[in-house]
Amino acid sequence: MRFLNAAIVALALLGTLGGYLQEKKRLATLLALPPTAARDLYEKAQVRRERVLMVVTGLLVAAAVVALLLFKVRR
Repeated sequence: MRFLNAAIVALALLGTLGGYLQEKKRLATLLALPPTAARDLYEKAQVRRERVLMVVTGLLVAAAVVALLLFKVRR
């Protein structure tokens, strides 16, 4: 069980670090572009982030439903 907890913490840490580095690179790219190109790139990335969040939310809801069904079956 401790190994699982350590693995979850390590994955969360790697995800946070990766997000930070990706955001740092994205901001450097935006600052190097002219304003109109930077705005277009930002808006395209925003649409992509919203889609990813919708997919992640859907997967979490599906996982929660499966967990509830498995919990009901075991009781």
